Parts: sequence; C-alpha cells; structure tokens
Amino acid sequence: MEHEQIVRAKVHLQRENPFFSYLVMNLKIVKDNENCESCSVDGKGNLYYNSKWVNKLDFENLKSVITHECLHLVLEHFQRRENKEHEVYNIATDLVINAILINNNFRLPQGLVPYNNNFEFKDTKGNILFTIEDLDKKSADEVYNELMKHQKKKDEKDSICLVGKSRFDKHIYNKKGKGNGKDEQKENQENKKKWKKIFSEASVYAKNQGKLPSGIDRLIDIVLNEKVSWKHILYKYITNEIMTDFSYNRPSRRSRATGIFMPSIKKENIEIVIAIDTSGSIGQEELSDFLSEIVGIAKSFSNIDMKIIICDSEIQDVFEVKNGSIDTIMNLKICGGGGTSHIPIYNYVKENLPNTKFIINFTDGYTNFPSEEEVKTIWVLTKNSCRDDNIPFGDIVRLD
Repeated sequence: MEHEQIVRAKVHLQRENPFFSYLVMNLKIVKDNENCESCSVDGKGNLYYNSKWVNKLDFENLKSVITHECLHLVLEHFQRRENKEHEVYNIATDLVINAILINNNFRLPQGLVPYNNNFEFKDTKGNILFTIEDLDKKSADEVYNELMKHQKKKDEKDSICLVGKSRFDKHIYNKKGKGNGKDEQKENQENKKKWKKIFSEASVYAKNQGKLPSGIDRLIDIVLNEKVSWKHILYKYITNEIMTDFSYNRPSRRSRATGIFMPSIKKENIEIVIAIDTSGSIGQEELSDFLSEIVGIAKSFSNIDMKIIICDSEIQDVFEVKNGSIDTIMNLKICGGGGTSHIPIYNYVKENLPNTKFIINFTDGYTNFPSEEEVKTIWVLTKNSCRDDNIPFGDIVRLD
C-alpha cells in the first residue's frame, strides 16, 4: 500500500511541478522496515522507507519528503560533508532544503521547518538561543559554519544535537572500512556527475514549460559552478538547448519494478561546433589545454553532436564527434601554424551546418572576426590572450 502511495506521489508531482518531478523520477525506491525508522537516502539515489511511518503521513507530507531526499543528492551534500561534523552538517542541509520546499508551497512533517526563511534554535525550556536567518540566500556550507560557531559556545554545547533529533529523515553514508579511500571517492564523483546532469536536465525541462521553481536560479549557480568558470556558462548554454520531455510511447524501466505505468524521459541531441585555433601564436601547451577541456565537454554531455573545426587563417580539417566519443577527440590530427581568422569558421557553419546551436572558439583572440554574431558564441581564451574589448560579440571566458 505504502509503495503505491509513493508512486502516486511521484505521478502527482509530474502534473504539479515538472522540475521536482524530474528529480524524483530518478530515485530508486527501496522498502527497508528493519533498518529505517522513517525515511532515508544514500549517495547512490536509493530511497529507503519504513512502511509504518510512511502510512502515517498525509499525501502532501509524503510528496515533500521524497522531494526533500532528492535535493540532498542534487546539492551534493554527500560529497560536501567531508571533514565536517556530520550531525551538524545534516541539520544545515535539512534547513536549506526545507526552506526551498516551503518557498515552493510544499507542506513538511514536523521537524526542521523554517518560517519566513528563518529558524530559531531553542533550549529545553523553549528559550531562543540563536536564529539562522535568510536560509533562502545561503548554501548548506554557509549555514554549517554558522552552526559550528554556536556549537563551540560552552553554554550552547548540546543545543544543535538536541534539535537535530526532530529531523524526519536520515542520510546514509559509507561506513568505515566499507567503500572508503579511492573507491569511495570514485563512487562519490560518479554520483555527483550523475545528479548534476539530472539537475541540468530538470532545469531545462521546467524552463521549457515556464515552471522553474522559486530559488532554483540561485541553485543553478551553486550546483553547476566549476573550478574553470567557463564551464558554468557552457552548462547554461547546453542545458538551455537540450529539449527534454516525458514520453508514454516507451514506458520507463521502473514501470516493470513498480507495476505502474510510468513515462520514460526523452532527450534530443543538439549540434554544436567547437573551433580550435591552430595559428602560429598557439603553442603545444595551449592545444593540450584545449583538448583537455573538449574531453571534459564530451564526458559531461553524451547527447551533443560536435563538429570540431581546425582552423588558422583557413579551415584545415573538420571532425565529427558523436555520443561523447573521447577516443575521437584524443586522436585528432591538428595542423596549422599560419595566420588567424575566424571568418572561415562562421562561413562554413552557415553553409554546411545550419542546425548548429552555438560555437565554442578556443583561441587567444588575436584573430579576424565576422561582422556579426550569426550563431551564439562562447570565446574560451588562453592565459596570454587579447583584452576583452577586442572581442566584438559573444560570451568571453578565460581558462584558469
């Protein structure tokens, strides 16, 4: 009965909130009455539940709980917990997630539920010890730092742990001696990459329907921000172009497990052009950096078709990369060494690749430019590149 309720909650979310529904569809529901007192999630995306506890929830609370669990995965809380006091960090993550849900009209069970984006921590007598404010503007790490400052005060030593007992879920981390070290790090990174991709797709799906939830734009900056700043812009470009939808023509594989007909997720490939500047001013170090970043694109987005154009003052070669084929990229034969012009690239795209969504130019920027931006453009500039005001159009980013 309770399993059917969870599936029903997922279906209701699909109608009401496409963003959160997309996330929840990627949870694997696992019944575990013995080891789970209420509801819990692990870093792999397995959702465990106690049937007696679930049956006590009303339907609105149930939708909130499963959405809450998904946000732990999307916001990388399992990866970000390292070197932190786990109980305190768990409280910080729950506060941030619950603020998001409250601001999007979810109704939560009793526990760490903010009011007006604030949460008051009280002692056993009900006296306010301190307040965490503006939860809608803070990350879990920021809230954690605030909590730790209060936790270190002698007269408030046990206050956070006391309130933490009212949480309605549990976070399952790997136990010592099981999956630690390099294997755990690898698994964490794979899970992080998986849920980052799901988050990107959910954002696009909701945007296409004009139903992006409150506060999610800020989360896009947190979740998709990388050490190399240009990747953030790239994610936005690609996720804005990927067309995603639900389809009932081919049922989801989860339908077989649940016995309930669920839609599958359709993702259409998009075509982009990547232009590599091979003029005399580009050395081997720059070319190696270019290829490294292009491999990163292929790993992150399997549903893009790339045309890689090698060009100095004229086009030297054009390569096709489908389905994120890294071997194709690593075996590119790059030649050039002459002057520099990007005009041939845009002419080639106009004449031969009319479905191109945008162009990524890897260059130092010392080049001849087309008269106008006929295709959306990202200029990825080397360390020793031209000034920004030399670039007439497009987004300008620099490799670190």
